[in-house]
Amino acid sequence: MTKAMFVIVAFIVVGVVSAAHSVADEAPISGTVKAIDTSGKTLTLQTTAKGKTRDVTIVLKPESRILRFARSTEPGKTGFVEHSLSISDLKPGWIVSVTTRHEGGNEVAETVTVVMER
Repeated sequence: MTKAMFVIVAFIVVGVVSAAHSVADEAPISGTVKAIDTSGKTLTLQTTAKGKTRDVTIVLKPESRILRFARSTEPGKTGFVEHSLSISDLKPGWIVSVTTRHEGGNEVAETVTVVMER
């Protein structure tokens, strides 16, 4: 293999590994709502992982979705129905799961799903 071909293959491998790492790093964040800043559009969660508790601040953008699932109240319908909420509907103490993406050093919410209301 020529030196130029080796360099090209090395760049491709590094690119694939970097892409896989960034996808793996985008796992949902679950925790208890600690604080809600409706004017700053942020949500602070208290999370616990590997026995350590920490606070994570998540930025909400206009395209971020906040969802709650509830049993259907319509006669004859079974299962759960998706309800959209606003940031002001969230309450401290609720448990949520948030899918995020990294943007400028911040965790930005794509979807906030209410798991349990307390």
